[in-house]
Amino acid sequence: MLNCIIIVLLLAIIGQEVLFRYLGTEEIVPKTDEMTDFSVVEHTAERLVIAATIPFANEGKQCGTIMDAILRVQLPYEQYDGALVRGKVELAGAPREDDYFEAVLIQKRERIDLVLKLSVEPRGGRSLEEALANLVDFRIDLIYQETGRIPQHYEKEILIVTAEEICALAGVTHVREGAVRNV
Repeated sequence: MLNCIIIVLLLAIIGQEVLFRYLGTEEIVPKTDEMTDFSVVEHTAERLVIAATIPFANEGKQCGTIMDAILRVQLPYEQYDGALVRGKVELAGAPREDDYFEAVLIQKRERIDLVLKLSVEPRGGRSLEEALANLVDFRIDLIYQETGRIPQHYEKEILIVTAEEICALAGVTHVREGAVRNV
């Protein structure tokens, strides 16, 4: 009896694998080479918000889902404590104020656009211009959870944001030391 149960379970597992190979699975791919440049969304005396759009394509044979997406800024205070930089991810055309990423389906052979937003605020009594002028290059990790016919799993894309790029968007000259000069 036990042997029959084991054989049935093995056949079910093998059958599922064969079926998935025949029907295919989702294959969600971030198109980092097609990502737009960052542009200014908001610029006040207290905060700079910039955003870029990155397409995601489902190159697989089945529908896939991005369950969650997080933009983790890799700028520790030990590297630079003059600015607080936060990141979030939104579905293009569906902005949210609560920083919640709502799951989105990507049909086979279709694409969606995700918006990466970075918010920069000064710290330590600095002005925004001072904080930006002395900013360092930093890494952002785009972490997303995908699922479909295969079990859910996380993927990560590592992107680099340069201080010069952010300063150019804000109209501030990037300097490591010395006086802040506006462009």
